[in-house]
Amino acid sequence: MIHERAVVSEEALLPDDIQVWAGAIVEPAVIAGRGCVIGSNVFVGAGTSLGNRVRIQHGAFIPRRTRIGHDVFIGPNVTMTDDKYPMAGSTYDPRPPILEHHCSIGAGAVLLPGVTIGHHAMVAAGAVVTKNVFSESTVIGVPAK
Repeated sequence: MIHERAVVSEEALLPDDIQVWAGAIVEPAVIAGRGCVIGSNVFVGAGTSLGNRVRIQHGAFIPRRTRIGHDVFIGPNVTMTDDKYPMAGSTYDPRPPILEHHCSIGAGAVLLPGVTIGHHAMVAAGAVVTKNVFSESTVIGVPAK
């Protein structure tokens, strides 16, 4: 099911059972596994890969070439970044985050460039992740610890 008000590139590789809600933008070369849900007003950048059963809630921003494993939950208004030194007119060196299988990112969390969220890890709502998160751990706060 792709909502009529979603913008999905013809170059995205999406399974028949995907759900893409109103206002979502899915760029070219996005590859999604079975059973994924892309919520309303979500941005999924070009070249991103989503494992099976990924759930992305309203308003999340996922930069280009982000890797997301199976059974990952991304809460509403999560922001992932990929540019360590963002500045107009500067050289862009993208470093998207990596989310391993079965991790969960709480509402409003921010992931800084290049971080890896380990499998079965949990990032609390509102946390700002500046460093890698170990598998099977929970981080909270600003910066997340």
